[in-house]
Amino acid sequence: MKATGFFLAVVIIAISATLTSAQVIIELKPGPPEAAQSNDNQDDDEIVSEVFAPITNDLKLTPSQKVRIVGIAKATMLKAEPLFEQLDDLEAQLSVAAFTGQLDEAGIRELAQNQSALLSQIIAMKARAKVKFYEVLTAGQRAIVVDQFRQRSTESLGSISN
Repeated sequence: MKATGFFLAVVIIAISATLTSAQVIIELKPGPPEAAQSNDNQDDDEIVSEVFAPITNDLKLTPSQKVRIVGIAKATMLKAEPLFEQLDDLEAQLSVAAFTGQLDEAGIRELAQNQSALLSQIIAMKARAKVKFYEVLTAGQRAIVVDQFRQRSTESLGSISN
């Protein structure tokens, strides 16, 4: 579940394609420290790339900005992990009840409301992370992000009217 939760958190942040204080996460990995450091740097670069895809390179982020962005993303993912675990538990309850014939309309509504509340918390966490990502950027970088979203909004509206 930990890998799934981490991946889902990254995907949720990445889907938003933008915008906690830095928190250290210590992982024990086999091999020499240099190899672990190299893997951590690669993972961190992937996080930064996903947060701002497809405009990451256009932003020309400084190493300091990247460190701050990774800290925000990891802290958010760490806080969201228990919520994803609760979502998994609710989904398992729903499946067990459905497959054993013990699920009625009231039960479905209750489980759906509980899932909705968890998703609402996750979405709020994501929004707070976006604000913090935005605060890390310079005025010029912020303009690039805003332009990207304006472009996406225009494209979305165009596809709706077709």
